[in-house]
Amino acid sequence: MKRVHPRVPTDSVRLTARIISKLLLDPAADAGELYSVTEHQSHLEDMSDGQREGLTDLCRTLELYLGQVSADIHLPSGLTPISLLARVSCNCFSVCDGELQDVGVGLYPSFSLLNHDCRPNCVMVFLGKRLQLRAVRNIPKHEELTISYTDVLAPRVERRAQLQQQYHFFCQCQRCNTEDTDREMLAGDEAVWTTLRDKIPELEKLQTENQWEELLRESEMLLSRHRNAVPDSNVYLLRLLDLAMDACISLDQYQKALEYGSRTLGPYQLYFPDPHPSRAVELLRVGKLQHYLGKLQDAWNTFTQVYDVMKVTHGSGHSLMDEVRRKLGEIEAELRRAHST
Repeated sequence: MKRVHPRVPTDSVRLTARIISKLLLDPAADAGELYSVTEHQSHLEDMSDGQREGLTDLCRTLELYLGQVSADIHLPSGLTPISLLARVSCNCFSVCDGELQDVGVGLYPSFSLLNHDCRPNCVMVFLGKRLQLRAVRNIPKHEELTISYTDVLAPRVERRAQLQQQYHFFCQCQRCNTEDTDREMLAGDEAVWTTLRDKIPELEKLQTENQWEELLRESEMLLSRHRNAVPDSNVYLLRLLDLAMDACISLDQYQKALEYGSRTLGPYQLYFPDPHPSRAVELLRVGKLQHYLGKLQDAWNTFTQVYDVMKVTHGSGHSLMDEVRRKLGEIEAELRRAHST
């Protein structure tokens, strides 16, 4: 880290350095995978000049980060530092905790066999650093297993643009080829939701910087100003509600947080018809607020939904399921005490 200062190596640079170290120490380390690192697509030939320039800059940081080791690198045939970095950038996964907070990145070669779909039949969850693939609906024999490479809570044009930029393909899945797929996501006054869309990056920056008071002030101003112009099902207003809820929780304004969170549940159910970790986590956040505020029956109903979704998406052995079962037990006991009095 001192060698590259004041540069800050990205997650992909540090992950690539770890892979290089592992390959140098044990050239056969990749052999046990269904799909080796060398078989990954680098897509170097598909990248724009700007993307290749950015990758070259990252490669320079990688060489500084590795120090003397970089001069002695003899990678497996077909691999160079820049092609390995490109493979990592195109194929790595964000490692998340149970509540979908990013904690790092990792390369899981065999999982790169999975293709993308905007309504996938599988989701991925992490148990520490271990990646687990879970089916979210009954999958007929011979149907391909799919995951989503991008945020499915986004309109088609944004999903396709992100997939084209990072993974270099134009999505032709059934959801993308359905003409009215964005009707609900982009409902309301277009001039208004365009304003919201353009404002969200600025608000997300406030969130990253923990500027909660300013984030709440800006979010509430937009929500109040455009109350009747855009419905809660609009994905940009939905993102605004989530940001407002986060700010309220951080500022201990739990009643207001619950009001915003409750408005998100209908749209989340609409956009995640199959069990999905994102819906489970949203329900979990709202359920915790209901319980804290003494809304016991509402909390019981919400945590029951969390349990039903999470037993599919996370599995009964996940640590978050232990928390959900514990919460259901607490709420059940409190409801009994309330009824007995």
